[in-house]
Amino acid sequence: MEKTYRMKEPKNVREALSRLKKRLVPALLASLTLMLLVAMLVYFKIDSAYGLGTSAIIFTSFASSIFIMFITPNSRAARNSKFLKSYILAAITGYIGGLSLSVLPLFAVAGLVLFVLILLMVITQSEHPPAAAIAFAFVLFHIGTLGIIIIFSGVAIVIVLRYALEKGIFEVEREVYRLEEKQLLSKKKGK
Repeated sequence: MEKTYRMKEPKNVREALSRLKKRLVPALLASLTLMLLVAMLVYFKIDSAYGLGTSAIIFTSFASSIFIMFITPNSRAARNSKFLKSYILAAITGYIGGLSLSVLPLFAVAGLVLFVLILLMVITQSEHPPAAAIAFAFVLFHIGTLGIIIIFSGVAIVIVLRYALEKGIFEVEREVYRLEEKQLLSKKKGK
């Protein structure tokens, strides 16, 4: 099993400031990513097309995902494949659920969509919790194919910017962590 890099809890203020410094660029890029997604939703007038509040649910889902992807990049939910598959599954499941509102009440469809989405995420190993809000937004607001296109575009933007960050900041951090681990092991062997 591959060993993952995890940031340790800071022991003092100096370590906390150092950790903050390491997260400034990812936080800035995360903010810029969300700004791009919000601009896209405003540009496509998603609230006008599907009802007031639609973009709010999509914003919150993407904001949660962006935090996970950029600030906790080594968590299981932060993997690009999980993020991509979960949002695709959520959009499609929610879209189909929205269509079933003509024969089932909202509470039944919402519960059924979440149940099916969880099963699909587990089966495909794509557990990324914020995506569930996307499925619910599709059901609640009857979001159509424009919404699916917007979700796919948003996912692409997040993955591209995350990739850029991954190749820049996170790879350097992992290398520093590996060197620190190597130094600790050599000190232990020297004792």
